[in-house]
Amino acid sequence: MAVVAAVRTAPPKGPVTASVAAGEPVAAVLEGTWQATNLPASGVVYLRVNDPSGTFANPAVQAAPGNGTFRYDLAAKDPVLSGDHTGQIEITACRDAACAQTWGNAVRVDFRVAVATLGEWQTINRDATHTSFVPTNIDPTRLQVAWEWDAPAVPGAAELYVGRPATTQGSLILVAGATMADGSQRNTMISLNELDGSLRWNRRVADGIRAVAPASNGELAYLVTVGNDTLITALDGKTGKVAFTYAQTTSPTAAIVAPTEDRGQLFFFAGPDGNELHAIDARNGSPLWTLPRYELQLTTPTLDDGGHLYFRSGATIDVVDRRGSGYSAPFFDYDSDGMLLPGTVTMAYGPHADLIGHSFTPARGARLSSFNVIGGAKNWITQYSYNSFFAVGNSAVYAQRAGQLPPTLEAMDEKTSRILWTWVAPGTEQQTRFINNVVATNNVVFVSTENSTSGRGFLWGIDAKTGQTLWRQDNGGYVVISGSRTVYVVSENGSNLDHIRAMRVQ
Repeated sequence: MAVVAAVRTAPPKGPVTASVAAGEPVAAVLEGTWQATNLPASGVVYLRVNDPSGTFANPAVQAAPGNGTFRYDLAAKDPVLSGDHTGQIEITACRDAACAQTWGNAVRVDFRVAVATLGEWQTINRDATHTSFVPTNIDPTRLQVAWEWDAPAVPGAAELYVGRPATTQGSLILVAGATMADGSQRNTMISLNELDGSLRWNRRVADGIRAVAPASNGELAYLVTVGNDTLITALDGKTGKVAFTYAQTTSPTAAIVAPTEDRGQLFFFAGPDGNELHAIDARNGSPLWTLPRYELQLTTPTLDDGGHLYFRSGATIDVVDRRGSGYSAPFFDYDSDGMLLPGTVTMAYGPHADLIGHSFTPARGARLSSFNVIGGAKNWITQYSYNSFFAVGNSAVYAQRAGQLPPTLEAMDEKTSRILWTWVAPGTEQQTRFINNVVATNNVVFVSTENSTSGRGFLWGIDAKTGQTLWRQDNGGYVVISGSRTVYVVSENGSNLDHIRAMRVQ
């Protein structure tokens, strides 16, 4: 009777696990044992490791170690986005290096990979604090373009555009559209896959309805439209399925911008002209409370880490209990004459329990001020005026000097406004102005400049501690960073912001 050879692979030690912060390499260890009986002298055992989900890269098929044990250091196949990832890894004993024949069925072991999010870019200036600060380290010299995307063509359009985007887990959310020859707009809300830029879904906005920049809570995307009877449509960021709608009749010129989400609640301005402050459940749209608003500044509320929200209102900063019980005593800004600030502005809530924003008079411009949230006393006001966008992080305020040539970025001590360093765009590049926002991380500040005549511009990475230039790339724009550390830049391909490039550290 012939002796039958047998090879047995024992179930590996499991589950295989890995826990990392967003943007860090995902690595795990797979260990196990194998055993052969009655193996002929010419017989060889090969091991094949396969992850059907594609989370891990499959190691090369190799001869099984002679000591009866095996170990594989697994690495991610592609960038792994924030969230929990599960699946099974298969180990097969093969008779040949091509695995054309096997010694038996594969054995399987579960895996779990947890990638902690940095927090998504949910609204204007990132989140409820509006600091435009992302708590991570990014080496800008290692950023590589992962994919690019252009606003879709619209027949008869005079120009195309892309609004300020937001992110949900695994998706970039934006409103793209076209201005037609008669001045009307055609808008579509779009969700793009963070990994490769492919279209997840789109939702057309009815002609004649104005769509403002979207917001998110990390999972749901909020489409905000004015000039109709539906103010907010909440959609799943990955599928586009409608979660809820929030009815409000508004005028086309209502002073309403993207809402702010904080701890499961959504805060925004509503009413016919933006003259009301509303709070709803961010997950299902259930109304929580409504209060009147008296000044129609283009802004969105700022939340502290306690129980209050804040927004600029003429010469005061209004303070509201987040439970909707009413207004508290406002903070008076005696360095502001009460006029509405130009454009869209927000207050930033800094880590030192301070509110930082602009104090405006036509004669002095928009100077930056800091207020103590306990009592509202003013901590400081700058000597010079600064552009609308700034970032707060690393105990510093990073702000663009208004009207300064060459373009000048200053880092100020958050507590005192003392200048820590000054960065000036190199004169050889002939840059004449800043464009779009300021974004700070633990180690780098991103700003964009351009020559207003030629249109030639750059995105700069500046050392957050020293103000030294670390990196430069052609074509600056509006920057957002996702919870998985994808850096998006919305830039000009035509006459408006209409092009997106997504970059990741390689």
